[in-house]
Amino acid sequence: MHIEQLFSLLADQRRRILWLLAAASAVWFGYAADDFFRTERANRNIRELVSRHDIPIDVRQADPQEILARINESIRRDHIDDAQAALSTAEVSLPANVRGAALYNIANARTLLAGEAVRKGDLDSAAALVNLAKSEYRLALHLDPENWDARHNIDVAMRVVRDLPQADNPETTSPDAPKKLWTDLPGVPKGLP
Repeated sequence: MHIEQLFSLLADQRRRILWLLAAASAVWFGYAADDFFRTERANRNIRELVSRHDIPIDVRQADPQEILARINESIRRDHIDDAQAALSTAEVSLPANVRGAALYNIANARTLLAGEAVRKGDLDSAAALVNLAKSEYRLALHLDPENWDARHNIDVAMRVVRDLPQADNPETTSPDAPKKLWTDLPGVPKGLP
């Protein structure tokens, strides 16, 4: 008897149930279509950035791989400040592996710039760039401890500028102290002995 009552109730509410199923299907299709078009737009932007076309993206709403492609294109164009700004803006929403890859790429660019500064004789700027690169390599390793390229590159950067402990002794530091004559950067001696 209960089954017959259930069937009769369903027969009476059949039209309402069909409308609810149709509305739920339409909402699901809308979400699926939106996700498809968003993914297609992100893939198109990534293809454009990889093929070296400078296109702007909104890093607050972009896909993580799209942001990484934007950062890499900024680095390739020697706009490290733009790459750093994009990373800082989107850092909260990025997964750890994408943040680590972006930090690694920015640190590599800073290391290359430091090498150029050494060749030009600007040792202070080179030391600052290498120190920034070392901190970015450390962050990248913190996010992805298995990144052996970052391990190797931080080792190279540490050989360029040594991390020596700084003594905090106020008695030896005075405003009249002579300027430090030697740099932390090891240089290649030139000329004859």
